[in-house]
Amino acid sequence: MPRENIYLGTVVPDIGKPGLDKIAEVEGISRAIYEDYINRRINYNKAIRRLNLLSLIVTRDSDFDGEHPRLRNRALNIIDYYRRKLMKARHKVKHR
Repeated sequence: MPRENIYLGTVVPDIGKPGLDKIAEVEGISRAIYEDYINRRINYNKAIRRLNLLSLIVTRDSDFDGEHPRLRNRALNIIDYYRRKLMKARHKVKHR
């Protein structure tokens, strides 16, 4: 079964091979989700769901196994950092 590419959107450029395969892409996507929440484009629950999906994708993606033994853990730590940042910002952002 061929591997399907993950669409990154237009805000975060695809670096290297098609799909999610670099730490910079994980950082960019996580930051974009956080900024969408701060700018009230998405609500808190949707932001958390998107971070959870990103975490699941990184966990199952074989691209995060090979280059560096701790590459997957670095990516998951970045996602967790933005998840904690989102939780702290939850009480500061007032939705209409």
